[in-house]
Amino acid sequence: MCGIAGYVGKRNAMVVLYDMLKRLEYRGYDSAGIAVIAENEIVFVKDRGKVSNLKKRILNMKISSNIGIAHTRWATHGIPSSKNAHPHSDCSGEITIVHNGIIENYRELKQELIERGHKFTSETDTEVIPHLIEELYKRNRDIESAFVSAIKKLRGSFAIAVINKHDDKILIARRESPLIVGLGNGENFIASDMPAILPNTKRIIILNDFEYGIISKDSVVIRDLTSQEIIEKEIQRIELSLEEAEKGGYRHFMLKEIFEEPDAIRNALRSIDDIKRISEKLKRYERIYFVACGTASYAALYAKYLLERFGIPSEAIIGSEFRYSTVNVINDKCAVVLISQSGETVDTIASAREAKRRKAYVVSVVNVVGSSLTRISDDTIYIFSGPEIAVASTKAYIGQLTSLALLCLNLAFNLRKIDDDYINEMIHSIEKLPEKVEDVLKKREEIENLAKKLKDRRIFFYIGRRFNYPTALEGALKIKEISYVHAEAYPAGEMKHGPLALLEKGVTVIAIKPNDDIMEKMESNIEEARARNADVIVVSEDGDIRVPVVDPILSPILYIVPLHLLAYYISTIKGLDPDKPRNLAKSVTVE
Repeated sequence: MCGIAGYVGKRNAMVVLYDMLKRLEYRGYDSAGIAVIAENEIVFVKDRGKVSNLKKRILNMKISSNIGIAHTRWATHGIPSSKNAHPHSDCSGEITIVHNGIIENYRELKQELIERGHKFTSETDTEVIPHLIEELYKRNRDIESAFVSAIKKLRGSFAIAVINKHDDKILIARRESPLIVGLGNGENFIASDMPAILPNTKRIIILNDFEYGIISKDSVVIRDLTSQEIIEKEIQRIELSLEEAEKGGYRHFMLKEIFEEPDAIRNALRSIDDIKRISEKLKRYERIYFVACGTASYAALYAKYLLERFGIPSEAIIGSEFRYSTVNVINDKCAVVLISQSGETVDTIASAREAKRRKAYVVSVVNVVGSSLTRISDDTIYIFSGPEIAVASTKAYIGQLTSLALLCLNLAFNLRKIDDDYINEMIHSIEKLPEKVEDVLKKREEIENLAKKLKDRRIFFYIGRRFNYPTALEGALKIKEISYVHAEAYPAGEMKHGPLALLEKGVTVIAIKPNDDIMEKMESNIEEARARNADVIVVSEDGDIRVPVVDPILSPILYIVPLHLLAYYISTIKGLDPDKPRNLAKSVTVE
């Protein structure tokens, strides 16, 4: 997944597509490629690394082409490499494709195609699509019919653009992944994101799910994927600036990524087969250690609490501490699960190496495919949250919580700590969580108004119990990171062991109060804070910040969302840049 570009018109397609890819770089990527039709052949230029790596090769090419497709890739299947970079072709070299999304049934499709004699050159899920189109195209040499039939066989999400060397049209289709057509004069453009199109035209058509299109330089035809009837599409005029478009119309990447949190849950669910396989292995080990740094360490702590809820021994350790202390008790009877958005966090990587050296089973929970941590690990669970640009992690944290919840539930099931009915009920609840997160996000205006009242506060305490002590830690970290105020998190029962001495008028206490078996104890802690004149804000089903009803063991996935929004709005109201907080880096690669 990442960025798609397409062009058909009068200009040099290779140059136009290169410029479009440059405007998609903000999304983050690990490789890039372009394919154009020149003299009835498809010509490729692609490589791992920056789009700029392609420039010299493009300038040295003496070709004339007016049609092509291009892609920036963020690896989801197969490591970042030249062979895995898009575009991908079929065996004949006639059909070439770029694709965003995840094809869930690619393994079975690939096996069927291999049995029919198809040869694959990459490790990607994407490559099954051109081979599938080729197989169907052989029957009647009708590219549109073959394209539609192939699309109907795919399960999962996709935005797809296809060229055929015998044609001057681009075929496109969409399901759960954005795709836009830009309308020019004697030329048309295709992109996954508006910034790629904006410098060329402000007139666009937005493809909806289960629609496909046939794009030539002079026409755009959009059809329904099921009935194949023509759909009359509204032409929209975009008034966003290029900078605004890069952020999807949001003011900052952080806000955009907070609003992508529902998708972070959906995407994490796509790793369920790997999670089941890994949980089956984990049941052999006597003790499980969750190791991470920063925000990811709170996801680790949540996983520890969850396993202990089911009676399974586990520990959660900060990476920088694990490698110098806990590692001394690690052996071949231990499993170590390491969590990192980037897969490049130096202390987490060092912990993985030490655990491997001591013969532990090492599992990583990672966002970036092919990162250093994944190469060290015995097994990897990908959260598939997509590029996260803002320094302060938001959607990746949601992806980590979701993946770890699924892992812990499956392990508990394998160890017979829970039954079929319970795990099925919990997985169904996780599948419903995106809608509940969307309900919380609808309260953005309400939370922004609260942030206006809190913008001048200098001291915050975040309190929670059990599963939501990690939520308190994450809430406090976010407001520290991007609003530059002092914030501490405590288990609510620990307030009486010191922090109560600091409570007075002007001090804010954020209390996370799910509807669980210890809610009354939490209410007692809230009253203790109010008795000291602190300003208490309760996050609960009926609190100052209201959240939907959710099972207590899943509440951290939901309850952190308003706290992410609150930190964001306090930061921006103060005139700060939440995307780039001072003194911090996205990936910590030094000790």
